[in-house]
Amino acid sequence: MRLPVLFSALALAVALPGAALAQTPPPAVVQTTGVSVADAKAWLAGLGGNVREPVLRDGVTSLHIADEPLPWNLTFYACGPSLCDDIQYSAIFSGPITPDQINAWNRDNRFLKAYFMPAGPGSAAGAVVQYDVVLTNTGTEQLREPTVIWLQMLRTFAQGLAAAPAQ
Repeated sequence: MRLPVLFSALALAVALPGAALAQTPPPAVVQTTGVSVADAKAWLAGLGGNVREPVLRDGVTSLHIADEPLPWNLTFYACGPSLCDDIQYSAIFSGPITPDQINAWNRDNRFLKAYFMPAGPGSAAGAVVQYDVVLTNTGTEQLREPTVIWLQMLRTFAQGLAAAPAQ
């Protein structure tokens, strides 16, 4: 018996969209989680990282961390006026690297994912490794655990490449 009433209400809403939908627009969403690029840069530098100035490319901001012997990048996504909700750690490795090494890594390891880059004119094959993180709190404290995981996995990936027999 309620179904006809529901259909009648739906028909009325469709027939009179202005009356049925006349509401005050929702307020602008204020981003309450994430981290600012400036705070992340200061936090990494405070840990001893050699952090370069932010680079904006195609609307995405990245920090280059020149930690030797394994330099890496931190890229910020889903950014609002002051905070970014998603980050991605990444690094590039040059060859010799094979697709089999990358496939074995991805099969046997979680979190850090690798992508094979075929050799180009004048360059050896390489790999890109990435670790994506969704931020659910505010501030730099939430970067501590993902950064530890990233650095451990980055080192493990590099050691695996170094230990691989020459191709």
